[in-house]
Amino acid sequence: MRSEIRMRTMIVYGRSLDDNNKQLYSACKKHFATTVLARIMDMSAYVGPDGSRFWLADKKLPHVDVCFLRSFGPGSYEQITKRVSMMEHLESESTFLINSISAYRKTKDKYSMTQALARAGLPVPSTYVSEMAHWAYRASKGFGQLVYKPIVGSLGFGSMKFDDVDLAFNAFRTLERWGQPLYIQEYLKAPERDIRVFVLGEKVLASMRREARSKEWKANVAQGAKVRPIRLSSELDKIAIKAAKALDLLYAGVDILETREGAVVLEVNASPSWQGLQSATGVNIAEKLVRFVSDILKK
Repeated sequence: MRSEIRMRTMIVYGRSLDDNNKQLYSACKKHFATTVLARIMDMSAYVGPDGSRFWLADKKLPHVDVCFLRSFGPGSYEQITKRVSMMEHLESESTFLINSISAYRKTKDKYSMTQALARAGLPVPSTYVSEMAHWAYRASKGFGQLVYKPIVGSLGFGSMKFDDVDLAFNAFRTLERWGQPLYIQEYLKAPERDIRVFVLGEKVLASMRREARSKEWKANVAQGAKVRPIRLSSELDKIAIKAAKALDLLYAGVDILETREGAVVLEVNASPSWQGLQSATGVNIAEKLVRFVSDILKK
């Protein structure tokens, strides 16, 4: 039975459509009157004494009631700044943004994300942030094994693990020359696996264990990790929900590592991919997400 809300929805994505956004689009079409797919670099806006207006390519957009923000896409600092400001502009025009622009922006920045998690009392890896290779080198001596991660990024792309701080220093100098911030963390010794938890509202919707390929240390599905469903302990359940709350996220992908000293929150994703989780658990994530938002709007 079709349950439709007379509202206009939009899914904002980056450079290209992926399976997650296609599935989200199909779910939105079932529950909302109109759904539009919008590549964020194709969006334009007007601000003036006669109000605000938005366009998608050369077509003027009527008021958007709900917007699922999935990606800012790749681009220069100026391009990303424009896209962030446009989403803030859209949100100021009474569009319900999911996740909110402030929460999304905070979570995309690993430095801001880690600081917010630590402030909320959640366990996080020891982390050092700098722009200077020699300072990062000094700090990394105290870590033993360490991991460099792009300060903005996902799916494990660009992350590097170092067992030798002098090799790390060579990489740091190159990154410094390229103008890249140095976000480094202590490598936590644990089995080459972690847990991905999908939090929706104040509940855990689904969770899985990701096991890295042989001789790999990254347990990302995009890097070929094997997945299987798991049932979380009450402790891990609480940690995942608290992590999403700390970043003001309506929905989130929370990555947790189990070490000998206890669970550690590695990262939180404000627009998580769910194909691996869906294949492991059988849960239709997009449908659950859209129904959840639909119920909020009906209240």
